[in-house]
Amino acid sequence: MIESQEVELKLELPPGEIEAFRHAPVLGDPARRPVDQLTTYFDTDKGELRKAGYSLRLRRKGRSCLQTVKQRGTDSGGFSSRAEWETKVETPQLDFEALKATPVGKLLTKRDMRKRLAQVSETQVRRTTWLIPLGASEIELILDEGRVVSDGRETPISEIELELKRGARSDLFTLAQMLGEGLTLRMGVMSKSERGFRLLEDRNARAHKAEKVRLDPGMTIGEAFAVIVQSCLRHFRLNEPLIASDMNAAALHQARVAMRRLRSALTLFRPVLIDADFPRLRSELRWFTDQLGDARNLDVILATKPREGVQTSPALRRQLRQRRKEAYARVQRALAEPRLPALILDLVAWSEVGDWRHKEAAKQPIHAFAQARLDRAWKRVRKQGKGLGALAVEDRHRLRIEMKKLRYAAEFFASLSPKNRRRQQKLFGGHLRDLQELLGELNDIETRRQLAPELLEGGDGALEGEVAGLIARAGQAYEAMRALGPYWR
Repeated sequence: MIESQEVELKLELPPGEIEAFRHAPVLGDPARRPVDQLTTYFDTDKGELRKAGYSLRLRRKGRSCLQTVKQRGTDSGGFSSRAEWETKVETPQLDFEALKATPVGKLLTKRDMRKRLAQVSETQVRRTTWLIPLGASEIELILDEGRVVSDGRETPISEIELELKRGARSDLFTLAQMLGEGLTLRMGVMSKSERGFRLLEDRNARAHKAEKVRLDPGMTIGEAFAVIVQSCLRHFRLNEPLIASDMNAAALHQARVAMRRLRSALTLFRPVLIDADFPRLRSELRWFTDQLGDARNLDVILATKPREGVQTSPALRRQLRQRRKEAYARVQRALAEPRLPALILDLVAWSEVGDWRHKEAAKQPIHAFAQARLDRAWKRVRKQGKGLGALAVEDRHRLRIEMKKLRYAAEFFASLSPKNRRRQQKLFGGHLRDLQELLGELNDIETRRQLAPELLEGGDGALEGEVAGLIARAGQAYEAMRALGPYWR
């Protein structure tokens, strides 16, 4: 049994660029021969190993097999540092005796899990391996070309893994940036095991919502921020393919939320983050997020049913659909630009090994910082939310922005809250979501006023009544949240 810590950066490469990749100067011999590799992944029908944070696989290696247990790290946006346990086995059968020495061994004693273990997916790849010296570091570079198969479905794989064998983590990103010159390298956010589960559950064609951020109270501010960055980028990357291929409205909405969450994280952690790279990265994030706005607004408008008694002209609907098509074309062009994958790789590198990580402030515990930043966000919401019913449209919009910042901060730091406040936290979060959604509906009405006022005509004052009702409900949610107070204290 060999236990080790794997430090890895995962990238996706378009199949059409594989030949150009093989001729990258840093790789040396472009004719290096690939090796066929078959890997089988195991879990229960309920995915209990995966839910516990582990994957279990058997990989054929010559005449023997390598059995591996991998722990899911806290990072999920392409860069990972996680424990793994490897054992050589003579036959393509699980070695349960060896598994007893891993964390999976304890799980397999529960509820007959051992009997319920079964193959859930299989990867069939041609693997080419290089060992790259870079400065004082040594990096194993792997190119995998093939497919993942699960329950009769399959999806292609064309990905690169950079694993640090020795040396500095920063050299992983240096090598990735060198390889990315002239190629379209995108951050990979799914393991092969996860790809198999998504196939099994037929989830590849669905928009993906933000996942819970898992922070440990023992983390530093720098470590916590890096986890949040990767969580936001994973959220975006899981939705990106659906926008590029299908103009999927739900996926675009989620991608926009992911980028807004990331921008909010930069504002939240700003006192610690300021360095030479901060202004450029923040500006680039704003550039890309702005590309998504028109398409999202038109999605909202086209999803709106005309008010009772209002007949919208077919010409207006055609015009709106054409504008939506043009807006999505702009989004798809932005997705295809090398500028975006370069930005994402830069963000991960900066969050992990940027100059700001050397500051003393970045090495401080996250807990006190989180409380202070939540206090600040809550203070701004309380101040701007007074007299919500009488707020002008512009002031209501500013309150909505502050509400988003508070909600994102609360979600980022949720796992740090005291256990005895979890009920208060849940209630507070529910009112916070309700308030944000109500303010969002009011904002959508104002957007329609500007872009398609014909959809709001008629109704003999019904619109004003609807707006008044939304404002009244928003006020109730605000007061309920205010009565609960800051649960994080």
